[in-house]
Amino acid sequence: MNYKKPILAALLALTLTACVGGGALTRGETSGWLDAKAGAVSTNVGGKWTTSGGPGANWGEAVLVQDGSRFYGTLGTYNVDGAINREHIYLALIDGKDARYTAILRRGADGNYSGKVVENGIVDHPAYPDVNFSLINLRRVGN
Repeated sequence: MNYKKPILAALLALTLTACVGGGALTRGETSGWLDAKAGAVSTNVGGKWTTSGGPGANWGEAVLVQDGSRFYGTLGTYNVDGAINREHIYLALIDGKDARYTAILRRGADGNYSGKVVENGIVDHPAYPDVNFSLINLRRVGN
């Protein structure tokens, strides 16, 4: 009997379940997603940012350090793993060993970023429904 097809189908189902909100994502899942999203760098996101004072949830202040098309840091109580591709930034917000949220934001004419964030799923995964997301805005603090 050929067991390859049922095993592959089961693995695909498990992967899709993780990507569509079946529980917290692993750092490996979000790291692979961010690696795939990283691309052309059109700006430096390093420095201090805030999420207060605009539409969307107040996640607190962010401190980011850029390394090419990837960046790292903190946002409120979360560790951030991120990627840049032209005018978009992609975030994984990490709590301990789990990635709790992912986000995609687009740079506006003012240099600030706005977008959406989802819990326990990859924000732009085709199997993830475009519902149950929150707005997020990043506004640069100071220079």
